[in-house]
Amino acid sequence: MDAATGQFSVIDPADGGDNCPLEANSGQEDTNNDGVGDACSDDDDGDGVVTGDNCPLVFNPNQEDTDGDGTGDACDVDMDGDGVNDKTDLGFGNFGPVLLNSDNCPYVPNGADQAGIDGVGNQTDSDGDGIGDACDRVDNVAFSCGVGEQFEPMLTSSTVNGESLGVVASANETNCLLPLGLLCNVSDENNVVDEDLSNFATIQNTNLLGLSNVSLRVAATSGFAYPGQNVIGVSIAEASQLVRLGLLTNGGLKVRTLLNGQIQEESDGQVGADLDLLGVSGLLGGDEVGFLVFQTSKRFDSVEVESGGFELLSVLDEFNVHAVCASKTDVQLR
Repeated sequence: MDAATGQFSVIDPADGGDNCPLEANSGQEDTNNDGVGDACSDDDDGDGVVTGDNCPLVFNPNQEDTDGDGTGDACDVDMDGDGVNDKTDLGFGNFGPVLLNSDNCPYVPNGADQAGIDGVGNQTDSDGDGIGDACDRVDNVAFSCGVGEQFEPMLTSSTVNGESLGVVASANETNCLLPLGLLCNVSDENNVVDEDLSNFATIQNTNLLGLSNVSLRVAATSGFAYPGQNVIGVSIAEASQLVRLGLLTNGGLKVRTLLNGQIQEESDGQVGADLDLLGVSGLLGGDEVGFLVFQTSKRFDSVEVESGGFELLSVLDEFNVHAVCASKTDVQLR
């Protein structure tokens, strides 16, 4: 009560007030930190979906629900409803729960009750790349990228139906950790889209705790969008060192797709959308090179390779990108 006026006033939750003054909620839970407790909030996760939110405690404004079970993908442990959980909790590591992929096709049913359908079997993975046959669009052994192949480099000379795709390359260094004078840049970015498939762009980043990010983008500017059912191949020299440095497992290296400047998919941002290292594989300009492949399901006009993510040590990440490959037509399952 205000001593001067004799009237009661509401105490702001930030100052220790009750965030649900008309409902009992001793725990004062407030999932989205908006000052309104979950017990009386009509949008606990703050995603703008009030009525019928299929993940009421997890931010998911698009409300994707792959298996139509009423539970959104963002909080569904089995998105395709095939009885195999998308990720398995293996316990706790040094920095919290350790999760590994369990369902090797989290968006396509291939669990116990799908055994034998279309010959894919139960979680069958013929080429051993961690992607089940039911959703694997590329044979690791047979994959190749080159001019005239199904997977073609995105080059300034690229055309579709005789029309130029207007492919350009650009670098984004705005999130580099420059104030500390650490190395973070992309050099020779135009080499990744020119006719000489033997030269390359170089991405360098001295990263500490995910504070420094730098990216290389290859984009078609003519309005053409690559089909969603696709496989992106990023040709990187000495690709095996990426595994040795742990850049594919700790988020240090990402590949993402964009459409009209909006992110569509990224390699460590969605369950099942992971980078797969082919090692020495398909031919690019007559040379054997390593490829990172990223299977897509949404249309895109740009591909971005980013160095960043969480790393404990301030080490120099450096790798050379020769080309980015994609198919101009839908890629069917093998």
